[in-house]
Amino acid sequence: MRFAKRNFRLFVGLIAAVLCLGGCIQPEPDGTENESATQPNFEQVTVEHYYETATYAYATEVDEGVLATGLNKAYLVLANKNYVLGEEYEPEELVTLPSKWTTYSMKLDLRAANALIEMMEEMTAAGIDDTYVTSAYRSYTRQQELFDGYKVKEMNGFSTEAYALLGYEYIYSHYIANQMTGLTPADAEKVVLSYSAAPGTSEHQTGLCVDFITQSMAGVLDVRFEDTEAFAWLSQNAYKFGFILRYPEGKEETTGYSYEPWHYRFVGREAATDIYYANLTLEEYLGAVGE
Repeated sequence: MRFAKRNFRLFVGLIAAVLCLGGCIQPEPDGTENESATQPNFEQVTVEHYYETATYAYATEVDEGVLATGLNKAYLVLANKNYVLGEEYEPEELVTLPSKWTTYSMKLDLRAANALIEMMEEMTAAGIDDTYVTSAYRSYTRQQELFDGYKVKEMNGFSTEAYALLGYEYIYSHYIANQMTGLTPADAEKVVLSYSAAPGTSEHQTGLCVDFITQSMAGVLDVRFEDTEAFAWLSQNAYKFGFILRYPEGKEETTGYSYEPWHYRFVGREAATDIYYANLTLEEYLGAVGE
């Protein structure tokens, strides 16, 4: 079903009400690294919501029924270093994304995939047609393969991430001065965890997030995405399609990950609107921070 376009109006709400931890969804943290974390209790949401009085304008005929999820907890699954999905977790319904929007064959949750297609069509209508999804759903096994590969790389050299995390003096005194050409397994894992999720903790396992890349980036996914027209457009419009910038700059201590301008997560249009206008992370929105 297609719905008519509507003009957008922002209702000025109280950000403090959204930030109130006592009124947000409050998940219980995982007690171990090997068991799946208890997910947020949706029934505890009592915040004042921006989406309740907002309207949304689109240039194309958008099926708003796909975007509005009614704050469905299925799309508010939290996966991070403290909330582990576990080895057995798998989305209920995965679908293959259209090849016109991807760099290779990949899958996504059905609802998230439909919302993504609506967003990509809108972006194309805005004149941005060089943007593709370069990563979507990743199984636990694939996460393990990637994580192990990153560790091997750090054990065979000193990356910019290693210098940023460990510091030049540490690397020089512990490695270079001792004629070592790579990190120990322990240090390598510490560095990798600063930019890659450990198996079972990656959002990609939810099937609800994607990484974007443009033709100008020549296959290298990095912060240059911030300088693209696609990023500028997504920054202003992604929430209208239920997506949020998952790892914002300046929120590293909250999310546990470095700034990733290319990583977007589907949470449904209602939650995305709240998060966008209150400038929150998903952790803050769910009331997980400080619990």
